[in-house]
Amino acid sequence: MKNLLRATKITRFDIEAFLIGAAFIWVGIYHFLNQGFFEAIVPTWFPYPKLANLTSGVTEIILGAGLMIRKYRRFASWGLLILLALVYPANIDMFINDVDTATNAAGVTERIVDADGVRVRNFIRLPFQLLFAWLVWRHTKVQPPKVE
Repeated sequence: MKNLLRATKITRFDIEAFLIGAAFIWVGIYHFLNQGFFEAIVPTWFPYPKLANLTSGVTEIILGAGLMIRKYRRFASWGLLILLALVYPANIDMFINDVDTATNAAGVTERIVDADGVRVRNFIRLPFQLLFAWLVWRHTKVQPPKVE
């Protein structure tokens, strides 16, 4: 396997970028597959939850793909860091307000404030997002030399 990676000039850094990029692409796609969930977790002070959801979904797909391509990796990394900073208030809002979601009888996903049993889950999201930001940040630097 190591010889194959050398022959194709793929580094551990490339594999990491691919996996992170794939995760962002998947979450971006999920913004379209489960729009109600993502719109429900947008903080109530933001007036356009549908716009927030669709914009962040498209951005995650584009920048996730960019992270996979060496030529665009640094640009995509900075873009993803900005995106993570912009959506972090939603995670804080979910923690502070004990936000959960539920599907009503009509099949519409609703925001539930002061929900029971979500405090720990919503708290865990906070450092998890910081870990993801750190992993992305590592790709903002000049890329390591190619394996010879």
